[in-house]
Amino acid sequence: MREDYEPFDNAEEVWFWFCQSLEARGDGLRSRCDYSGKIRCLEIGDVERILKKMRAKMEVNGRCLRTMIKWGRIGTPPYYDKRAKRSEVRLWENGIYVLEAYLKAKGII
Repeated sequence: MREDYEPFDNAEEVWFWFCQSLEARGDGLRSRCDYSGKIRCLEIGDVERILKKMRAKMEVNGRCLRTMIKWGRIGTPPYYDKRAKRSEVRLWENGIYVLEAYLKAKGII
């Protein structure tokens, strides 16, 4: 049986999906059968491997990843929130830019 995957529009959408998936996994979700959302063309582990590559090549640092995780959990980019600092917006944009390059290279977006 062929599964129809819902495509991602951009790297931000992938990032928010990733953060929501991590939360669901923390809440006890163990397989795709338990997931009621859209079926996607990648797994949580795929994004984790991309993040490891980004970190190993020093394209992002820990501060950038912490900022991305913070706003990923909130569910909105920092440039839409008045509470965000300029440095957070800059770190977010840099991290999403690098992530987007990897996702395009893999044909995910």
